Amino acid sequence: MQPWTFDLAQHTDRPAEVLWRQTLARLSLPEATPLPASPAGHGGLASRRFAGRVTQVVTPLGIEITRLDGSPQRIAGRYAAQSDGVWLAMLLAETGTEDGGGNAAPAHATLATEGASWTLPVGGVACGPLAVDAVLTLPRSFSMLYVRLPRLALHPRLLAPTQLRVGVLESKAGIRRVLAGFLQSLGQAIEAMDARQLRAIELALSELLIGCVLSDPTYGGGEPPVNRRIAAMHGLCQLIEAELTNPDLTMTAIARKHGISPRGLQKLFAATGQNFSQYLRQRRLARCHDDLASPLSAHLSISEICFRWGFNDAAHFSRSFRTAYGRTPRAWRRDALGDGHED
Repeated sequence: MQPWTFDLAQHTDRPAEVLWRQTLARLSLPEATPLPASPAGHGGLASRRFAGRVTQVVTPLGIEITRLDGSPQRIAGRYAAQSDGVWLAMLLAETGTEDGGGNAAPAHATLATEGASWTLPVGGVACGPLAVDAVLTLPRSFSMLYVRLPRLALHPRLLAPTQLRVGVLESKAGIRRVLAGFLQSLGQAIEAMDARQLRAIELALSELLIGCVLSDPTYGGGEPPVNRRIAAMHGLCQLIEAELTNPDLTMTAIARKHGISPRGLQKLFAATGQNFSQYLRQRRLARCHDDLASPLSAHLSISEICFRWGFNDAAHFSRSFRTAYGRTPRAWRRDALGDGHED
């Protein structure tokens, strides 16, 4: 899988600012405005062409991972065409010490929304819902990782993405430090990942995001009842994930381990648009789907993989897999591992 790239330096026949706005629109980003430059002869920056470069890959679930390198600018607004999802941004690097007037530039980038503002230092992680207006001011030439996660990549543990608030994560300790390191490495390795690696990336990214933001009542993710509900759902899903291999797993057993009633568990799942049995089957199928495409599991038969993840009927598994993915387990494995693979 080749990343999509665009560099303003290769398109000097058209106004750079116009091309850059069009490029950001393609990336589902709000409009960018270059920060004011000085007149010619005062710092010499007015004669420089506005610079911008993009590298983007898209995961199988539709997570867009983009590295932006550009001149000082302000990115403001929201992506109106799709309001159901979450974005992450990490400032990877800043260069330059002066603004367009030859004066000392502000120390860091800033993020602002609805009367609130935050400093975004190098290594800082910002996030928010796509539906909310935000202003990202980048006073120096910069490199930034931007990740857009559609609802599909987070469902069902993200119950209400549009109720999350824009903010900057404190990333000096705990799992947030892990997320920051993960994003930093992702920004450096974006050109070198194939489809299988991106599948692992999207799983890890969604789990880290949920662990850092959506299940943390200290983050400004909406009203307290919403935070508590998200945290409870996240805990349930973690318990289920740890028990997927148990063919006798029941809703009652999970509810007891989580410390809630079966009715309370049913209400949590109802808020996601599905029930416990549907979610359990979906997660087991997803695990089988990954194993069937993994060279590490190539020595296992299809039946062994389905039983490994809690199915107790191979024929039922095959029918469910075809309904979910549009092809049989055998066809999916053949396509993923190559025609030479024999089950």
